[in-house]
Amino acid sequence: MTTDQTDVTPTCVNHPGVETRLTCSNCGDPICPRCMVTTAVGQKCPNCARQPKAARGTPPASQVARAFGAGLAAAVAGGFLLLLLPFRGILLAAVYGYLVGAAVRWATRRRVHARLGVAAAAAVVIGLGTVVALLGGVPWAPAWLLLYPVGGGVAFARAGVNW
Repeated sequence: MTTDQTDVTPTCVNHPGVETRLTCSNCGDPICPRCMVTTAVGQKCPNCARQPKAARGTPPASQVARAFGAGLAAAVAGGFLLLLLPFRGILLAAVYGYLVGAAVRWATRRRVHARLGVAAAAAVVIGLGTVVALLGGVPWAPAWLLLYPVGGGVAFARAGVNW
């Protein structure tokens, strides 16, 4: 009597002791019912079912508001520090925008989206303009006009693009 090797049941890639006949519809790995993730296109393994951050869709209004609030707080705090420095240049404006964008990403748990980038850029312009006006300066003076687009652009890129 001979044994047939085709009757061997595969085991789950995540649980080697569990025999299964299920396979991932994407990569074909054998998975057990505990591991499978049901999607619109069939059962997938946890690795294939994971969505990239960019595929999560539009952030809700509450998340955009939280992002703007965190960005505004960082922009106001950074604006006061920026005014203490005797020089203001493009590099300093870029660092300022980067920190505001980082605050927005922190508030949204590292999520990126174009709307969050707009919230970060708006926080830079409104926060810095408010600080300058509160301290008796003119927010639209030529010395400040370079800081708004550079800081806002870097903040938009930091919060709106995954880099």
